[in-house]
Amino acid sequence: MKTCLLIFIGILCLSQSVFAQNDNITLLAQSADGKAVKLFWIAKHWNNNYTGFDIKRKEGLQSWVKLNTAPLMPGVFTKRKFASSGCNLYDESLLKPKMYKMLKEHTVFEADYNKCLLKLNSDTSELGTMNRMILNDYDIAVIYGFGYIDHSAVKKTAYQYGLFIQGTDNLVAKTTWNYGEIPDLDVVQELTSKALPGTKGINVIWVADTAKMRLNHVAGFNIYRDGIRMNTSRITAENLSEPSVFNWFDKYVNTTDPAQYSIAAESVFDIEGIIRSYAYYPSDHPAEYKKAQVTDIASNGYYFKEGTAVKWNFPREYERYIKGFYIEKNNVPAGYTAVSGLLDPSVRSYTDKTASQVNGYIKINVKTLYKDRSVISGTERLYCYLPVTEPLSPQNVKVKSNTSNKLTTLYISWDPPVAGDSLTDYFKVYAFDAQNNKMALISSQEIRTSNFDYKLLHGLAGRRRFCVSAVSKTNVESSYSDTVSIETPSVELPAPAIKRVIPDNTNKATIEWQYPDITDLKGFRLFQNGTVIANEKELKKSTRTFLTSNLVEGAPYEYVIQAISETGILSENSGPFHVVVAQTAK
Repeated sequence: MKTCLLIFIGILCLSQSVFAQNDNITLLAQSADGKAVKLFWIAKHWNNNYTGFDIKRKEGLQSWVKLNTAPLMPGVFTKRKFASSGCNLYDESLLKPKMYKMLKEHTVFEADYNKCLLKLNSDTSELGTMNRMILNDYDIAVIYGFGYIDHSAVKKTAYQYGLFIQGTDNLVAKTTWNYGEIPDLDVVQELTSKALPGTKGINVIWVADTAKMRLNHVAGFNIYRDGIRMNTSRITAENLSEPSVFNWFDKYVNTTDPAQYSIAAESVFDIEGIIRSYAYYPSDHPAEYKKAQVTDIASNGYYFKEGTAVKWNFPREYERYIKGFYIEKNNVPAGYTAVSGLLDPSVRSYTDKTASQVNGYIKINVKTLYKDRSVISGTERLYCYLPVTEPLSPQNVKVKSNTSNKLTTLYISWDPPVAGDSLTDYFKVYAFDAQNNKMALISSQEIRTSNFDYKLLHGLAGRRRFCVSAVSKTNVESSYSDTVSIETPSVELPAPAIKRVIPDNTNKATIEWQYPDITDLKGFRLFQNGTVIANEKELKKSTRTFLTSNLVEGAPYEYVIQAISETGILSENSGPFHVVVAQTAK
């Protein structure tokens, strides 16, 4: 009942801010099919002038039209005419048996109009009891005289509904509804389950959009196993720290057997939304909950600022069961706070950038979040945070090149660490990456000497730029050194492309090709049927055409062209171009 009251208060807050004319009464409307409209009203306090109500409806600026044929009076009595509440024969065939059954089982007690009014006017708890019953079951709202079903909404327009004191024009509450409008009850965002193999019972867990729940007057959820509803009353939130998390414990199943569940939200109008399915498989659940083990904590540089690098172990075979990790830190004795978002299950390291007290103690804990929402704390690790110092940048960086046997090697050197340097551990070498417009690391290994040989395996001739950084024993990287540059030859050439071969009337042919301007290009070699007919001495770097000698009429010819650099680098051959010289008519 406590949860129902919370829902009731939430509905009041939402509805009154938009629709209410009287902050004591809230009128709500909802339709399951966009045609028949269910209405009910709730009062926070009962006033003596509430002797009964009329439901009126209007379109746009038109006048109010009363819908009920007789005043809607509070009370439970067997002679109630449900037609006055807008019910058709089908509605009445459901409501009457339900009312008789409830009276027989004493879940409600018969109280005629006068007796009910007397109780409401004299007993402040009576209204609360009635409200809770109405919110739990829309049928009871109609049975008690606090509900109305409008089957006459047929025009595709917007309606206003008003609640009036019976027989008067005293409007106490109103709401709106558009023809065809049905509630969006698709509020379940995540479905999972929690179970330990070999035990009895499965805890089905789901997360819901609570903002959408309030907007659509969701009162709770129904759960089904293999199509059979399992709950007798709506499932509502029980965890006040996580109001969006709901659960149902199915104690009648074995965790070793698969099971099929479905979840559906239900509004206070007993309208059920989209059913979300979830299949439970034993193999999706771990035999035990593994915890992350912190293996290393070290002061670390983060963009040249202080930081703490954390590394941990976690079984790779258990990654399929978890959503990820998050890091908590305790600046002793301040207490633990989260310092990371949810990290991917494959991650095993993280750099904490939040403040730590220099020479102070910190505790690190890596928590594991399982897919069933279990949070498993790792082994706590204590660490003394010491200041770290950035090493000096390398000085006097130089670069030389040597090309031999068509291989170009760049020799990059710099001054060794100064005497007494106890910080520097190794060096990193960077080259400018024009494509990404930044320096990119080219030394995969840790360089512990003051030089690095870089063999050029790709690229055209041009100016290359390099710089070096130093890395300390506490893994803090220095700023970059000054940049040095050098002109380098091509180590590979693109293949030329023959555009066309044009025979003329003298039995010769003009060959045309395409090629980009390359700094150290020497020229081209042209092949006719596999034999060189012109080389780079004739076909210089700026040449893009060649006139052949006389060709034999009717004979086939294949032409291929190749580029060559000043250092003897050869490109791939162009694609072959075939031509046959036409025979002259005699």
